[in-house]
Amino acid sequence: MSRVSSAAEAGCMANPMPVDRFNAADAARRTWPQLLESLLDAVCLVEPEGLRIVAANAAAGELFGVEPCELIGRDMHAVASTPEDEVFWRDVAAGAAAGIVSESYVCRADGTPVPTLRRVSRVEPAPGTALYVVALRDRSTELRALRHLETSQAELQATLESISDGVLVTDLAGHIVNFNRRFAAIWRVPDEMLLLRADDEIAEWMLGQVSDPRAYSARLLDLETAEMMQSTDRIELRAGGCLERGSVPQCSRGRPVGRVFTFRVVR
Repeated sequence: MSRVSSAAEAGCMANPMPVDRFNAADAARRTWPQLLESLLDAVCLVEPEGLRIVAANAAAGELFGVEPCELIGRDMHAVASTPEDEVFWRDVAAGAAAGIVSESYVCRADGTPVPTLRRVSRVEPAPGTALYVVALRDRSTELRALRHLETSQAELQATLESISDGVLVTDLAGHIVNFNRRFAAIWRVPDEMLLLRADDEIAEWMLGQVSDPRAYSARLLDLETAEMMQSTDRIELRAGGCLERGSVPQCSRGRPVGRVFTFRVVR
């Protein structure tokens, strides 16, 4: 009898084999079913020889788009394959990658690739036997959310750049969250500070540009203390000229999360 059970036999996880023919597939059938089904992630047990799947939970079936028993006997490399996987599984076989977490893709029954987070661990369910526990987490929702966030951020930045005033957005601790190029131009902030988002250096730079640093700092402290305060102030610059600064709280779900400053050259 081969080391990999048929799909029908594996589906019921029954009919234990004689002890002298006990192997990794038998260990999976005897020991692991309840444990696998208790896990939220998709999990497959894989034989080191040939990377054949010997057990899979319902979450794995859902991930691959088949009944779990249909995965039994299939080549793990074939159902979860990327150009990097050949090297990955070679490292696993050599013991160098067992226990690591990596990103990969699996192929559903309908041919749809599914991005996953994969963890492979080596276990010994019985003396002289070894199995790989391959846990797979579907990242589709996570990646869609990230793409949506990236799109939203790009749209926000485009909106900021379309505003004629300089705009600076900070969190409640005063750290820079966002700004537009007009803000950088009005305050003549060096590019290296902007690239590094050097909060303290930018704040010091702005302080150094005003004619009355003490009054400027005191007003910022007032705004920091009164999180919901709105204000309009005039700021005289040391090099000449005057800015009008508007300040409003930035809120989320009715609670302040930061502050939006606008700057306009008035003379």
